[in-house]
Amino acid sequence: MARDLRGGCGVSAPAARDAVWVITIGDELLRGEIVDSNKSHLSERMLALDLETARHVSVPDDPDAIEEVLREAATRARVVLVSGGLGPTRDDISTEIAARTFGRKIYRDEAALEQIRAFFRRFNREMAENNAKQADFPEGAVVLANPLGTAPGFMLEVTDPASGERTQLFFMPGVPRELYRMLDEEVVPRIAARLGRSQVVRARLLRTFGIGESNLDRILDDLARGDAGTVLGFRTQFPDNLVRILVRAPDAAGAERRLDQLEAEIRERLGDLVLGVGERGLEAIVAELLLERKLTIAVAESLTGGLVTSRLTDVPGSSAYLLASFVAYANEAKLREFGVDPEALTRHGAVSEMVARQMAEGARRRAGTDLGLATTGIAGPDGGSPEKPVGTLWLALADASGTIAHRYQMMTERRRNKELASQLALDWVRRRLLGLPITANLFPRLASAPGPRE
Repeated sequence: MARDLRGGCGVSAPAARDAVWVITIGDELLRGEIVDSNKSHLSERMLALDLETARHVSVPDDPDAIEEVLREAATRARVVLVSGGLGPTRDDISTEIAARTFGRKIYRDEAALEQIRAFFRRFNREMAENNAKQADFPEGAVVLANPLGTAPGFMLEVTDPASGERTQLFFMPGVPRELYRMLDEEVVPRIAARLGRSQVVRARLLRTFGIGESNLDRILDDLARGDAGTVLGFRTQFPDNLVRILVRAPDAAGAERRLDQLEAEIRERLGDLVLGVGERGLEAIVAELLLERKLTIAVAESLTGGLVTSRLTDVPGSSAYLLASFVAYANEAKLREFGVDPEALTRHGAVSEMVARQMAEGARRRAGTDLGLATTGIAGPDGGSPEKPVGTLWLALADASGTIAHRYQMMTERRRNKELASQLALDWVRRRLLGLPITANLFPRLASAPGPRE
């Protein structure tokens, strides 16, 4: 009697195998010391191949735990993606345990070893002796190049003796940037070649800001309903919400046409809530707009403490448009740096329309820029009052046409308030440069106001 690995004994027919399992290895994952973003990235890339991930499993650097999950995955999935445990230290044991699990001897690959040595030579560093073990692989493994690090990956193909079905197991480093490169260049092409499908799968990501995930779903509820070749997905990447469109078509041109149609429909419904396409953040969008228009900006930050500036300078070449930044937290600094009127500060307080306006105008005047942007508010968790509770934010933007300022009410968590304030501030710049309205109800968007904002 065959064993049903999904639900126990007693089923005569073998269970259908899962498409993909993702396994991440490392004590640090189980201790919560790092956020495991590799799982979601691996699954997302598999979805583009029309492969659904059935399991995410994390195991510690424990030989028995790793062997147990590898053995089970090889009998239940057609593709197994493994990250972590390929480093040079004593707790990096993925290769050793993979060999033990599938009855392979370990050999040292001289070509891989030379590539590791060359990596160290390139940076004028001495290779430690234990790095050599990163050139060890189970017999029968296909070595996967890692141009960004010292840990080559490898692929094993194993056959389930009970069913006779083959499983591809890909072992990759846990460092995200190394894993991403290896996944795209070494792993995905091999899986795609094995699939040999006639259908093409394409995906597109739309980044939105100013609308909740549930309202997004409601507004797009009827879109592509009944279309078996299209899937809409939603996820939050605070403070943005992302819409992923996935389509299946007979050829690449057909898939791209369908993506274009759906993107146009979503933009029609959401209007200026759509920031852009892809993983590019708002700071990169603002940078591109400033460069295109040959405009410059100065930033005066209080509540955000330099976060707006940090995001703008994350974009290479930012000195072409960001001429100056001022972090003025204390009242004395606001008086000194921006020439804020002492009477306005005394009468209205630092968190006020008057002070926000004078900060934006003062930064613009002092730096000699086209735009001046200011944030002031109460990030929390303390410092609020009935008139100005925690989460109060005043934004101001000054340019040649004048100065605008609006108040927003955010939440109570300090870090998220700073992130949200920086996003609102950058969105103001985007709106001003695109000629879009800037109003007091940009955030939060009310559930009773679907569709493009006026």
